[in-house]
Amino acid sequence: MINKILIFAAGVAIGSAVTWKLVKDKYKKLADEEIASVKEVWSKKHPTVEDIAETDVKESIKTDATPQSKKNPDFKDYRAMQEIIDKNSYKEEDYMDKYVISPEEFGESELPSESLTYWADGVVTDEANCVMDEDDIEETIGSDALNHFGEYEDDSVFVRNEILDKEYEILMDTRRFSDVYPTR
Repeated sequence: MINKILIFAAGVAIGSAVTWKLVKDKYKKLADEEIASVKEVWSKKHPTVEDIAETDVKESIKTDATPQSKKNPDFKDYRAMQEIIDKNSYKEEDYMDKYVISPEEFGESELPSESLTYWADGVVTDEANCVMDEDDIEETIGSDALNHFGEYEDDSVFVRNEILDKEYEILMDTRRFSDVYPTR
């Protein structure tokens, strides 16, 4: 009986060893083929250092040696811009530097924002509750912005000022400024 068990155990061990060897060889061959195909694709997509150096040398030989005028990258050709404006019959009024935006648009841009208050007596104040005169209002939000309450929200208007690169949130206060700050 022990002989049969030993023969069986020897058969299992030999069978396992043969199976392990065959599987190992099979997957090593598959891995080598996959690596070779990846290397081939990689070499087609990405040139070697020698290829790059060779093309650089060829390009430098073909390069025109005449001096190039240096252009200022910050230079804007305003004449060309004006020609486009004239060609398309744009008017100066078509570009609005201060305009009302939706509440969803407010804060989406990277522009800084400031909150203003529009009081019931028609006074507009900034965040420090300093009264803004007509010139300040025109420069920041434009005089038309105060006519847009109720367009998106009843008590707020949002304005983007392209010249100052800033967004304004104008909140309506139903109180009178003179009642809240009688000494100002």
